[in-house]
Amino acid sequence: YKYSNPTDTISGVRVHSIKPDESPGIKKYEPGHPDADKDGYVLYPNVNPVIEMTNLIEATRSYEANLASFKTQKTIDT
Repeated sequence: YKYSNPTDTISGVRVHSIKPDESPGIKKYEPGHPDADKDGYVLYPNVNPVIEMTNLIEATRSYEANLASFKTQKTIDT
């Protein structure tokens, strides 16, 4: 089956679900910190910058590969 207009088949990206991260934050003992609790601990987010950057690069490369595939298909079709 061949579509008359390739853009008719592209529907975009949709979010399937959003799940909150239930893993605990990082507790550090810093009694002088203004956000410290009564025991002197500060709760930091559990974000790992290395993992986040790796996911970002992976998503970017995947997007670029898909874009190149669409461009190649468009060139072959014309």
